[in-house]
Amino acid sequence: MPTQIRTVRRARAFPRSVLTWLVTLLLMVWPLPGFGQTEVKPGFNLFSPQQDIEIGRQSAAQAEKQLPILKEKSVADYLSRLGRRLAAQAPGERYPYTFKVVNASEINAFALPGGPIYVNRGAIEAAQCEAELAGVIAHEIAHVALRHGTHQASKAYLAQAGLGILGGVMGRGAAGRIIGAVGGPGLNTLFLKYGRDAETQADVVGAQIMARAGYDPRQLAHYFEALQREAGRDPSKLERFLSDHPSPADRTQRIEQEAALLHYQGAAREVGGFDKVQRLLRKMPKAPRMAETARREPPTGET
Repeated sequence: MPTQIRTVRRARAFPRSVLTWLVTLLLMVWPLPGFGQTEVKPGFNLFSPQQDIEIGRQSAAQAEKQLPILKEKSVADYLSRLGRRLAAQAPGERYPYTFKVVNASEINAFALPGGPIYVNRGAIEAAQCEAELAGVIAHEIAHVALRHGTHQASKAYLAQAGLGILGGVMGRGAAGRIIGAVGGPGLNTLFLKYGRDAETQADVVGAQIMARAGYDPRQLAHYFEALQREAGRDPSKLERFLSDHPSPADRTQRIEQEAALLHYQGAAREVGGFDKVQRLLRKMPKAPRMAETARREPPTGET
């Protein structure tokens, strides 16, 4: 009987030790860079992801009638390659992300529901390296992935119509009616200006996207630190950014905190071409301010 007991004990101990060894080996070979990261989920929304895409397409078509899109192919191609690499690591729906450069000197970027993302030339010129620019793009991708635009539209419409509309709100044509009621597509303020919570969420998820794509998420914090310095030299370049976003000083610490949770392991190979793009932009005529672009457009009814 004692011999049998010892045999049973050995049989129980053996699989446990093997399991411990295997888990240790797996953690060594396949580290979990996202372990412990902050979990962020999209909020309340009256729209489906497919409606996000359609709203984004309509909004982009109207917005690009107003925006001076930079047509320089090498710059546009670079931004698209960098954007696609980051978008591949975005959580949630697989939106058809697009990336375009706005020929404006202000340091700013914005996203529309369902995937269209626009980066001002000034934001590209302000970046010191590809990873900083990746941080700007990842932040905007996070807004799309978290559906912040249609989340805000949903809240605005619910505030107007009341809880009684929830029963059959998403019938045929309802998405268009809701967007029309809260300001219409195009450069809708609901898609451009978010509260502190939404911006913090986009910073956190943007840092996570960066880490998964092989970029040091702390570079997004470094970019914000550079913006603080730029605000002291030329506040007008950041006027729109500061009106659309919380102060950069309030965001750096949270990004650094998230970066510590991500256990970033080191840089992957960059998309490449950042320095070439910077040199090309410096050789081009200086980008105008958005207000100057608007003044050059003919009044309604003129050609």
